[in-house]
Amino acid sequence: MSAVSIVVGIAFIAVALNDVFHTLLRPASTGRLTTIFFRATWSLSRRGRRLTVGGPLTVLATIAMWIILIAVGWALVYLPHIRDGFAHSVDTAQYNPFVESLTYSMVALTTLGLGDVVPTDPVIRAVSPLEALMGFALLSASVSWFLQLYPALARRRSVAIELTGLHESGLAALPSTITPGHATSLITSVAHALAELTADLVQNTEIFYFTERDERLAAARAIGYAMELRNAALSSGDPDVRSAGTLLEKAMDELARVLTDQYPYVSGESTDDVLRAVAESHGHDLTS
Repeated sequence: MSAVSIVVGIAFIAVALNDVFHTLLRPASTGRLTTIFFRATWSLSRRGRRLTVGGPLTVLATIAMWIILIAVGWALVYLPHIRDGFAHSVDTAQYNPFVESLTYSMVALTTLGLGDVVPTDPVIRAVSPLEALMGFALLSASVSWFLQLYPALARRRSVAIELTGLHESGLAALPSTITPGHATSLITSVAHALAELTADLVQNTEIFYFTERDERLAAARAIGYAMELRNAALSSGDPDVRSAGTLLEKAMDELARVLTDQYPYVSGESTDDVLRAVAESHGHDLTS
């Protein structure tokens, strides 16, 4: 039974560390547990009104899941030794062995070092500092996760603001008053912004699950204005503007491809269908 506890504990730790590695340290990848967690939360929230705090709360819940897996995993490793392999400065006879193991595991993971329980078994003394290192690394990685997500979200809002401004000023329709050179510059700028948005989705897939209450900040809504700009560019009589429109079209096609590859509930026969489906999933209607 002791061996089973240790093996299961090591498995818990390995699962958590593997998920952290793929989510935070490996570019263009997300851990399987994290992916399942985000998708399940998103699917449940689709039954009601989207919550703008849903994304941040899911990130916090994911970090809590990693902490629980690692803490419980180490507790199971300590469990067979908790009575004879530790020196206790308090009477632990009244405590459940697993609860005592979990308590020591949490103290070690958070590097509190209370000192009321000290490992005496040579093997446990040798390996228990690894849990403290994991706790410190997990804290640092979690902070870096937020530092990755929020700049990407800021760039996404910037795309929305730019496209909304083009639409409200009438420039998205490429009126005859705008020169071909200016039109080409605008279209190229939007194509570049969409390419950055696509790269952010590849690097940080979790930003998809962050919703915006203000439609002016919602890229899922503003993408409809990019469609307007693309259509106007492709129907232009100027070859340079049409070429820029083709560049924008390719950028939108790549964005749609990434969306359908990464998010199973996003689908459509064409790029426009995919982008409309994304807008709808975020509570926006591109037909309005």
